[in-house]
Amino acid sequence: MRFALALGLVLVLATGGVMTASTAEQQALNAEREHITNRLDDATCLDEWGVDAGTVRKSARVTRVTARGVRVRVTMPYAYRVEQDGEPLFADTASDATYVVSLRGAHRMSGDRIEPC
Repeated sequence: MRFALALGLVLVLATGGVMTASTAEQQALNAEREHITNRLDDATCLDEWGVDAGTVRKSARVTRVTARGVRVRVTMPYAYRVEQDGEPLFADTASDATYVVSLRGAHRMSGDRIEPC
């Protein structure tokens, strides 16, 4: 059986485990931070970059509880600088992604492609 207690924010998963909404949201944010870090770290065209940087606010919210886990929608800001035609180009943006968080971890189900180069 699965259900969410609206006031308690405790989620009981079909696997029998218990997870709070804030724990699921934090795991999804951490996973998206790692995903963006890996993508930007691999981008050889970038001069500087940072995750959880810029003007966009990070956010996470539980959207659904399923048999597979808790679905969490996240927005994670990031910024970078790249040279274009000899001039610095600054990008201040954010990714939007959906994760399924279970007792086994967070899995990115969908989201923006991060390809700065």
